[in-house]
Amino acid sequence: MTVGQLPVAYTLLELTVAVIAVVGNMVVMIAFGLDKRVRKKTNFYIFSLATADLLVGLVGVPSAILTKLGLPEGSFSGCITMLSLLVVLCTISILNLLAVSVDRYWAVLHPFSYRRKMTGRGVVAIILGCWLLGNCIGFLPLFGWNSGLEPGGRCFFTNVMKYEFLVFLYFATIVYPTLLMAFFYAKIYVVVLKQVRQISALEQAPSTYVVSSSFNRDIISSTTVPLQQASNHNKRDISKAKKLSIIVLFFVICWLPLYTINCIQAFCRTCVPPSWLLDCFIVLSHANSAVNPFLYAYHMREFREAANRLVCCFRRSQNQKLDLQMDSFIGQGLGRTILRHALTSDAKSKSIQENKENLSRTPSYLNVEYT
Repeated sequence: MTVGQLPVAYTLLELTVAVIAVVGNMVVMIAFGLDKRVRKKTNFYIFSLATADLLVGLVGVPSAILTKLGLPEGSFSGCITMLSLLVVLCTISILNLLAVSVDRYWAVLHPFSYRRKMTGRGVVAIILGCWLLGNCIGFLPLFGWNSGLEPGGRCFFTNVMKYEFLVFLYFATIVYPTLLMAFFYAKIYVVVLKQVRQISALEQAPSTYVVSSSFNRDIISSTTVPLQQASNHNKRDISKAKKLSIIVLFFVICWLPLYTINCIQAFCRTCVPPSWLLDCFIVLSHANSAVNPFLYAYHMREFREAANRLVCCFRRSQNQKLDLQMDSFIGQGLGRTILRHALTSDAKSKSIQENKENLSRTPSYLNVEYT
């Protein structure tokens, strides 16, 4: 396939996804770096995920277009490195999402242990572990788990990768992590919902008794406030778990079809899907990286507010630059007008002075008096 034979719709969609992924994840990363209110423990995983998604837009999408053309041709080392990098980016994304679910599970079900043991260094160590493990899994084809260069020397994903590796990848990076995340978020939802119901029952219990003294009122009021605070905290945990689970669900919807097809082809070599359907699933897998920032902006208040502040600052700076340019332009125009007026006045004054001098030099015989 040549560049002219690339499907136009596929190419345009891939390029659009790449631009949105780069811009959207860049905003998330800049907002995280500039706004201290966003730099919380859980949001470090979001920053790591945004970094991987940014690389998908910068490296993954162009690599997918190249392998669609069968490039690089005749260079097996370049081909296997490029295809392995595609796998690495996907694996790192799913491992970061798995780390988020484990973090939330630990924080909600074991809050005292979480606050005592989980530190900023611990979060960084977990993120580095996700990146290291993702590289180890994704670069396995570089160490021999591949089918070798095909006779034509072209670089196509399913022809170069061994189907055994694709089956391993399907279960190791999609099926098992998805089941674990589903378990964690379901457990979080059930436990916290139970706690909220218990606290609500305790809040309603004092109202069934007659309060006969101010001492009893003080006791009730002093116990009700912590209960309300705990209830609000648990409700926030439920809301956050729901929001993060939406991101996980969207990831599964985007990546599961493509990996399922690869897994089916490992057992049924004659089961070849239509090229247009495969292209749709490839674009859908990359669209996950483009949509994730919008999921953060819509569902997570911290990122939404930070992104809004960032956009407002950018617009304000652009407006200030425009005002300065307008002031400079107006100032230059006014200066030119003043200079032109000064030069004109100076020329007129010089002309008048020269006329006076000429009259003063007039010969006396021309000064005739008539009587």
